[in-house]
Amino acid sequence: MKNTLKYSKLFLLGAFFILSCDVDDFLEETNPNALSTSSFWQNEDQLQQGLIGVYAALQLHGSMGGSAATQFPVRSDVGRPNNWNANAQGLQKLTFNDNSSIVKSAWDDNYEGIYRANQVIENAPNIEMDEETRTLVVAQARFLRGLFYFWLYTTYNNGSVVIHTETPKGSADYNKSLSPKEEVLQLIDQDLKFAKDHLPREWPANELGRATWGAATATLGDLYINERDFVTARDYFKEIIDSEQYSLTQEIGWNFDADHEFNSESIFEVSFSKDFKDGFGGNANDGPNRPESTNRGETLAPVAGGGFRVIMPSYWVTMLFKSDSMDMTDPRNEGRTFSIRASESIAMADDEFSTFYNRPSDEGGNYNNQEASYLKKFQSWRSDREDKLGRSGINERVYRLANINLMYAECLLETGGSVDEALALVNEIRARSGVKQLERADYDATSLMDHIRWVERPLELMFEGRDIRWKDLRRWNVIQEQYDRLAAMEFVIVDKALHFYDPVEFPTATPIREYVEAADNFNPTVHHYFPIPTTEKTSNDNLNGGNTGG
Repeated sequence: MKNTLKYSKLFLLGAFFILSCDVDDFLEETNPNALSTSSFWQNEDQLQQGLIGVYAALQLHGSMGGSAATQFPVRSDVGRPNNWNANAQGLQKLTFNDNSSIVKSAWDDNYEGIYRANQVIENAPNIEMDEETRTLVVAQARFLRGLFYFWLYTTYNNGSVVIHTETPKGSADYNKSLSPKEEVLQLIDQDLKFAKDHLPREWPANELGRATWGAATATLGDLYINERDFVTARDYFKEIIDSEQYSLTQEIGWNFDADHEFNSESIFEVSFSKDFKDGFGGNANDGPNRPESTNRGETLAPVAGGGFRVIMPSYWVTMLFKSDSMDMTDPRNEGRTFSIRASESIAMADDEFSTFYNRPSDEGGNYNNQEASYLKKFQSWRSDREDKLGRSGINERVYRLANINLMYAECLLETGGSVDEALALVNEIRARSGVKQLERADYDATSLMDHIRWVERPLELMFEGRDIRWKDLRRWNVIQEQYDRLAAMEFVIVDKALHFYDPVEFPTATPIREYVEAADNFNPTVHHYFPIPTTEKTSNDNLNGGNTGG
């Protein structure tokens, strides 16, 4: 069983959202046994339970639960939908709208987390406790509020969203207008800086999973690199690297499995478990009978793994893994078909060195319906199959050192810093997976940045974090360029193996393509960000029929 922070002890905070609504004289009789906001926030133990409820919101579908973890990559260049799931296809074809399920859940679930954080922040000053503990509780709540707002800020309406820093007391508090993106940015910055100044460097073993100084610092760096403020972002990332608190794991696969959670590379991750609370249903959610697991396996695994392979790696990233050049002086590469990080990240039928659900790789997946590869990350592919209900108890890693190193390298290159230092960071990551080192003579600042964009970050980080790849492509302003490039590529699948199409080599094969609709449909004004969900526009009087532009 995991020795870590457990979230399920308090899934009742969401009920307070209803209890705190302004409903006049709904009942004249008061049930003395009923839980209410006035009876709950009475002591330190209840405040700590409330804080656990804020952490629990990280597990919801729209934050780091099943939907957000699996669907966002389809919009970028690293994921592709199966042939029959309309929601996943809508994301890749850019036909989603303000009523699409992921658009609504990512909004609702992050605001649920903000609501819970506000309750903790608001009630902490009124509870008798020592000031050091109070500050630590508030710092965690403010980190989480800042993180939820960061996810909203980078996902919706060019950053212009609704700000709630207090729990609503009446209808006017719910029906708030959109705030300018500058005010949202300021709120995130203030929350994360407070957290950075007051959170510990590390927690005891029985409290793993709580936010740390490193988590707040990493999120601040992520915030500012996506604002293209490379100087500010660089300084935050440098703090993490210079702290020497974190180090790359010996094996890249240790960042994706259940046996090496909270390892030396991990900066912040969301806890899940199949053992702590079995429950029922496919994904962690509020309620005493819900599990502490995620349905990532159900969504991504093939039939052999107990899943429905709704989403898979794109053809482009599959071929990129195939071309990941191995350092043949590394004894770990002896007999390998593809690189270590390729075999640890995705399953391919022609990967003769690897296995998939205790079968040869070509038998562990279906490889039909034009399916060329399957995701291994965060799945129990070394077992016979996933959980019988398609659930996974593997933690979602939000930030790890390899991501910080690559973003710091980008900041160096964007600010005229040392190309040698940036190259060394890239080569350290490549060496961990037995990949051939880059030669300094072959790279200047421009070509190394291109390598980071089109090779290192997609191979190292695909399907990790929350919408990492889309934020990358948008920050670099290359979405249309990449869609056009991908739409022009032709592939064939022969004997279950993916190849670039060559009419001479494969004269009888019919080429297949991807991202054709995305290339035709992409409009940066419409697609850089999700729209405000229709549920918010129809329920919020200040948005219904009003201006929702960023």
